[in-house]
This record gives sequence, C-alpha cells and structure tokens, in this order.
Amino acid sequence: MTVLQDRLPSPQEAVRSFLSRLTKPARILVAVSGGSDSIGLLLGLHGAICAGEGAGHELVAATIDHELRPEAADEAEAVAHQCKDLSIPHTTLCWSTEKPRSGISAAARDARYRLLMEAADGLNADVIVTGHTFDDQRETIAMRAARSEAGGNLGLAGMAEAVLIERRRWLLRPFLNVRREAIRDFLRQSGRGWIDDPSNADQHYERVRVRERLADQSDVALNVIQSAAQRRSQLAEDAAMLARRHLRVAQGVLAHLAPEAFNEQSEILRHLLANLAAILGGRQHLPATTTMDRVMAMLDRRRMGRMTAGRVIFDLRREGLFLHRENRDLNTTVVAKGTAGIWDGRYRIYNRTEDEVQVGPTPSERNMATSLFPDAPAVVAMRAMAAMPHFKPVLSSSDAIDKASVIVEPVLSPYDRFLPQFELILGCELGLSFGCNEFPPAPIKVFERKS
Repeated sequence: MTVLQDRLPSPQEAVRSFLSRLTKPARILVAVSGGSDSIGLLLGLHGAICAGEGAGHELVAATIDHELRPEAADEAEAVAHQCKDLSIPHTTLCWSTEKPRSGISAAARDARYRLLMEAADGLNADVIVTGHTFDDQRETIAMRAARSEAGGNLGLAGMAEAVLIERRRWLLRPFLNVRREAIRDFLRQSGRGWIDDPSNADQHYERVRVRERLADQSDVALNVIQSAAQRRSQLAEDAAMLARRHLRVAQGVLAHLAPEAFNEQSEILRHLLANLAAILGGRQHLPATTTMDRVMAMLDRRRMGRMTAGRVIFDLRREGLFLHRENRDLNTTVVAKGTAGIWDGRYRIYNRTEDEVQVGPTPSERNMATSLFPDAPAVVAMRAMAAMPHFKPVLSSSDAIDKASVIVEPVLSPYDRFLPQFELILGCELGLSFGCNEFPPAPIKVFERKS
C-alpha cells in the first residue's frame, strides 16, 4: 500500500463540509450505536447545528438493538439518555426475529438498514447518516481486493459517500474520510465517552481479522481511493450513455442491443451487459468475472448463436443481441390478499383483491408473443413472453382476475436494496428502460470528478 499523502479532515471539518453540501434543509436521522464513530457524528452534527453552521437542519436519532448480546439493551438506553440530554428525538428498534445459523453478519446488516428505514419513516427523516470512517473504508477495500485481484475490480472504489436505499431514501456517510482516532480525540476533548462493542475484537469476523492485519501496514492513499471511485462512476456514466443510444427494453422482460453497440469500448459494453443480466435474471449481484468472460468471448467472435449466463439467455443475431430471462426455474408463488410479494426477483406484486393470487410464468402463445414483441424474432418473442408474470386466483375456479387490483412493479435486483452513488446515472437510465419511477436525486452536492 502507498503511504497516505492527503491530509484527512478533522471530524469538525467533515461535519461542516457535509452540512454545507446538503442541497436543502433536512431532517437528519443519525444511526447511533454508542460506539465512538456514531457518538462522534451525533455530537459533531449537534455542535455544528447549534453553532448556526447548519441552518434549517434538524437531528433525530435511532439505535438498532440486534439482540445478539445481552448488554445491547443497556447500551441503547445509554444512547437514549445522551440524546435526551441534547434534546434530540431518539428511538430504539430491535431485530427480534429468529437469527440465521450462518451468515449472521450479512443478515444483521440487512436487518439494520431495514430497521433504520422504519425509524426514518417513523421520525419523518429526509436522510440517514452513519458513522463509517476512513478506517472502515480501507478495511472494506482490503476485503474486496482479497476476493478479486482483477485490475478492474469495481469494489476497490470502496464504500460510496451516498447510497440510495430501497430506491426511496438516501443514506450518507459524512465521516468516510475521517480517521477513527481523530474522532476519539474529539470525544476526549469534549469530555465524552463511548461504548466498545466486544464483537469488534472477535476473530470470527473477517473485518476484525483484516483490521488487525492492517494495523501494521501503511495506509492506502486517499487519492487512490478517489481515483478508483471516479473510474467506477465514469464507467457507469459511459454505460448509461451506451444504453441510451443502443438499448431498447420491451415489456420489461426483453432487452435488445443494436449491432452498433458492439463497436463501443469493450469495458463499457461489458459493464452494461453485466447490469442487464443481473436485472433480467433477478439477481442482486452482477455475474461472476468468468461468466462475463464467456459472454464477451461470444460477442468478440461475432458468431450468431446463444448462450445462457446468470439465468439469462444471450441470443446474438444479425439484428443485434437479445437478452431475456431463461425459462427454467420459473417458480410460482402465492401472494395473500392485502399483501405484497416478490416473484422471481424481478417483480413486486401488490395484491389488492379479495383472494389469494398465484403468480407464475405466462403461458406462451405465438400470435400474442409476436404482438407483444413485434421487433423480435418469433422464437425470441415466445421465450420472452414466458418470462412475464401471469396471475390467477387461488380459490376461484375461474382464471379471471381483477387485473386493476393487482399492481405490478419492476424490481431491479442489483439496485433495489442499495444503489451506490457511483452507479446512480446507470441505475436511473436502466430504471426508466424497465418502467420504474424516477429515483430521487442525491441530496448532497458531490465534488466534481477530477480529470
């Protein structure tokens, strides 16, 4: 790793910069665990706003008790008392459901963000802020680098300063360029303490092992991280422009890339195809590097034919490349009345009928298929039609259903839970192509990309 050359900001500087870059007065939900990072963020924001540096901004706070340690309830209560002393509205939410036997860290992370969204709804917050630090950033980059040594590993950009959650509310990280020790110095000078979570020293967790390994190593330079982030943002922007020029999506299930797209830069085309494959396949993660290598090899040869990758058929013809969900493993699911469910990772179904609704693949019929997809070859049209959702009541003997009472929304699996700011332009472009509502813009001014 290279030696850190960029001067990192103090907590106070980071808070002032953050508040000055918010595009409008906001009600800010601070996620506070009681650790030094989140307590430092809470106190830094509170001090700046009280000093008049955040005109119009308000603070609220939330603590998530994962119910994994008996001390957690007392820690949440201690945070609540601190917030009361500062006249900051506070709520505690608990992860009370049954815990998984494996993958507990990922499950706890998902629960934390889900509960923070609930807290933001309840407290009418505009944005959520967390205390992720530069130390967290370099640990994240080290873990992602260990998983892939490829020079094009997009994970080397680290965590984004801004992330859109559930396509409706932004999570921001004001301390992402601040060292943890600087935050602790700030707290010591303020006469404030914090709570050390014992899990932060538990060698069972990958992040803890990485943290201890990095303790004896020099830092990755801030400008190296910024360069990787700028590269990732530029790649996403270029892929969005490619999509705007050459991509058409029909009925939300059949993507078509015009032949001219194959003359574009390979890296840009690859990135667009990987994102399309994840969306069409209902997958949260982009296809593996080896999978995309196979796809790009087929395109490089320019031989007509098809292949399946990531549950998606890539069908190369003279008219261009057609992509759609393969017809295998299209299961049926039942959505109870008055509830919502996800089908195949691609659609969110709201059932407002008085009956349970069964959702499965659409029976394919040639004439209907060619009517739905007039610009596609008939065989492609029929396969695409079979990937569309079909509804019927569970209890009624008739297949008739009040379609106006079944609301269908597209799910963009790689973006639906977390959309980092790096990918926002591409996410918005593909969202429009697949029939989604526009995503809310980031509520913070970003520094201009360096040339």
